[in-house]
Amino acid sequence: MKTRILTALLIILVVAFPVLCGGWPLEALALFIIGASAWEWLRILPNYSKWNWLLPILIVGVIATRFVEGNWRFVLVACMILFLWSIPVFTSSFTSDDCNAAIVYYVLFSLFYISIGELILNHLYLITIVFATYGSDTGAYFVGCSFGKHKMNPRVSPKKSWEGFFGGILSGFVISLLISAIYKQNVDPTVNLLLCLICPIFAELGDLCFSAIKRHFKIKDFSNFLPGHGGVLDRVDSLLVNILVFGILYHIFLI
Repeated sequence: MKTRILTALLIILVVAFPVLCGGWPLEALALFIIGASAWEWLRILPNYSKWNWLLPILIVGVIATRFVEGNWRFVLVACMILFLWSIPVFTSSFTSDDCNAAIVYYVLFSLFYISIGELILNHLYLITIVFATYGSDTGAYFVGCSFGKHKMNPRVSPKKSWEGFFGGILSGFVISLLISAIYKQNVDPTVNLLLCLICPIFAELGDLCFSAIKRHFKIKDFSNFLPGHGGVLDRVDSLLVNILVFGILYHIFLI
């Protein structure tokens, strides 16, 4: 427990500055998450050690996709997918399952990194997202421990309950709404309110999605990079999904 608490404090100290300041610190944090997540995402595959040379190619592909615009972005994405799709034809060490995992990583984190670029334009939205996400996670934990009786999805996450789910949604909404009141004049009120409403729900969904992956591969955590907390993906799973939610709202309301 002591290790878990110390690691949590260290995570908060490292992450707080980029979230509050935006700009290049947020850019640096995003690049770290992309690199660490690529390793954690792919290392759980049985044959990873035979084709780990692909890791830097995927990371560079994700980064390039954000900065290539217009028609060339489509060209890059299509070329990356065709490249990954064709590898199993030429080597037996890179299976179709490996191919599918690599393509999902590339598409998912390319969208994540594009959304980060949009968040850097106004990082105050990220503060709303963070409090909606982890406010939901904290509320779900305490409400679930105190009142949880009806299991939500035992196949994927045996400890989650419907009571915790709705408690998390309420706490995430209230906390993020109260915090964002401090800077409400500097954000679009519709987008900010939607983030407060939607992000607590998708925080729960994101956690379940990544839990399903871990269940499939029979692992507890994606890595032990963060003592007492597992890997980077174990800490940012819900946040990653909610940054994609922001990307969707940005393209609907803010362009």
